[in-house]
Amino acid sequence: VVYGRVRVGHGQVALPLASDPSDRRRVVALEAHDPDGAASLTLYARMARAAAPSTGLALLRCRLVTGRKHQIRVHLAARGWPLVGDAVYGGPLWSQVRDATLSAALKAFPRQALHAWRVAFTHPATGSRLLLVAPVPSDLRSLLRVSGLSYGLDRALTNDGGRAEPSLMPLPRC
Repeated sequence: VVYGRVRVGHGQVALPLASDPSDRRRVVALEAHDPDGAASLTLYARMARAAAPSTGLALLRCRLVTGRKHQIRVHLAARGWPLVGDAVYGGPLWSQVRDATLSAALKAFPRQALHAWRVAFTHPATGSRLLLVAPVPSDLRSLLRVSGLSYGLDRALTNDGGRAEPSLMPLPRC
């Protein structure tokens, strides 16, 4: 879940990432062709949006083409869409939300509003393809409900036909 008005339905963020020279625990996004950064690509699809006064909120589904430290957090913040609850790359944007109930829920959210719902990879020893799926935690489901974004959750977790098999489509291919 991000702050901001995500106006396009899907797209990509292709910005190189590098360690922040002033704080090695942080990562910074560089200009598009800066040779000092590691090439990084994040694909995203907007699953739902809510017009929270002054800020906007959106539920995004992201796919990492590369796997860099803090990649989703940094790429989305660089586009002006910081994660709810991300004190490092976002800030207390809940204070700009005029709806008292929603503002309180955003302020109280105890972590980054980010969930690795599905992770797939090839096992390094066996070569088998593994797919790990984790249910969306109750705190995040509650935040989606209060923010008016819950209608996008089922869409984010299933194919267009509503089948049970999860899919990362319709994200564009690289």
